[in-house]
Amino acid sequence: MPIGRWFSTIAAVLLALVAAEGAVAQAPAGSGYAVTGIDVDTTGPDAVQARQQGLREARRRAVRQLVDRMVAPEDRAKVPQVDEAQLENMVRGIEFVRERTAPNRYIATLNVVFAPEPVKAWLSGAGVKVVETVSRPALVVPLWKGKAGVEPLDDKNAWREAWRQLDSAGTAVPVTLMRGDQTDQNAMSAEEAYVGDVSALGRLNDRYRAPLIIVAVVEGDKDSGALTVGGLRYDAQTGARSEIPRTPVSGSAALPDAAKNMHAKLDQDWRGMATVRRDSQDALDVVVPIRALGDWVQVRQRLGAIPAVKGVTVKTLEADKAELRLEYYGSTDELQRTLALAGLSLSKDADQWRLQPR
Repeated sequence: MPIGRWFSTIAAVLLALVAAEGAVAQAPAGSGYAVTGIDVDTTGPDAVQARQQGLREARRRAVRQLVDRMVAPEDRAKVPQVDEAQLENMVRGIEFVRERTAPNRYIATLNVVFAPEPVKAWLSGAGVKVVETVSRPALVVPLWKGKAGVEPLDDKNAWREAWRQLDSAGTAVPVTLMRGDQTDQNAMSAEEAYVGDVSALGRLNDRYRAPLIIVAVVEGDKDSGALTVGGLRYDAQTGARSEIPRTPVSGSAALPDAAKNMHAKLDQDWRGMATVRRDSQDALDVVVPIRALGDWVQVRQRLGAIPAVKGVTVKTLEADKAELRLEYYGSTDELQRTLALAGLSLSKDADQWRLQPR
């Protein structure tokens, strides 16, 4: 094929990709103002008053979790007390996941959704900088590999139980445990999960619709001896796969702590990308060098997974480069650090900013 026609073909494909999605990408909005999985167990003179007490307690606990999520540790001492009237004004609604009442008792699991503007006004009025962390739910696929190979997806073992008991409510990465029932087994085998078969993980995720899949693996004898935990994470939005480094644990009794540690690292990594300070924003013109179609696809997908990127406008698109305008929250230094966590390098060459996969 003549080289001129080759360049035209590549440019046409690139333009088609942009047209198909409307724009390069925009960061997912998420719901940083929803606090989920609040468990309450309250009593009162009668069922009505017990329920009212439960709702008050849920609101109180939810606002504390919201403060932990949105306020940097060094600023939390500045957060003013909030009275019941203020709190009711800040709560947009309460979702009832499940509830049970008795003559003088109320037991429920609730989701509390806050209205952004009253919350921001409450915090900014005290001089507290608001930091929003967009959550990224994850599906956990727990696997155990023993002497005979990988156990079935529905195997009842201490590793599955450790993830079932993990409390991830209020974190940046709330987790859902794969059921392992026949529907899951029809979509994917345990062996496909173990090797990280992307097609099989995609079929499984047709059911769960999770942005992130964690294949968490224990290797070793179930009954005795030391174990090793590790696995992989698969980003359903960008298609990126990465290994979770293997670490030794002393035995089955230590698996709950191993699950907590694995989740804590996932939570910490995502917070590095998902924390957004909306008190300032800016824009930057960048050039994306394109050596192959995959370069453009990687940049487009990774930008779409960064909440700090408010929007992306394609100014020009050619066979060997794209010129973009990035709108973002925070400073340029913060943007560079966040992009680096997403596998993108933003550097300045003379008077021109260049953005490319790392």
